[in-house]
Amino acid sequence: MSIPVVSGAAATAAALVDAAALIEESGVPGLTVTCYTDRVSILVGTSAGDARHRAGIVAALGGLAGAARCRQADVTGAEPAAWLDAAGRAGGTVIEITTPLAVRAAPGGTLAAGPDGGRAVIAAGQQPPPGWRWVTELDDQPGSEAA
Repeated sequence: MSIPVVSGAAATAAALVDAAALIEESGVPGLTVTCYTDRVSILVGTSAGDARHRAGIVAALGGLAGAARCRQADVTGAEPAAWLDAAGRAGGTVIEITTPLAVRAAPGGTLAAGPDGGRAVIAAGQQPPPGWRWVTELDDQPGSEAA
């Protein structure tokens, strides 16, 4: 019995081919692709357009990769941050697609939204309550829904 051995370089090349096929199918130019040992990350940078346009790209690429949905992920702490992401597969490769979202500062802290849509200012360095998320530039765009 023989066990095929795949080198790290060959695995990376195969993952890049999977990601390239996905990107080619989408027709979206100007993406940043990073290969990791267990996945490929595709970044839709801010140069791709406003938040609504970038969210559409994340959703389209995610859909091609079989992602069920996009979600907003947040970082709390001294410098709050948020991004929109989707994850799926292309070929045998896990594909993660992300775009950064600008969070909305407010006098005294950062604006957060609760599950009921209510908003509150969270003091600098504090975390929003469980179930809350940062308000982002995507919230401010007509016709867009918060993630």
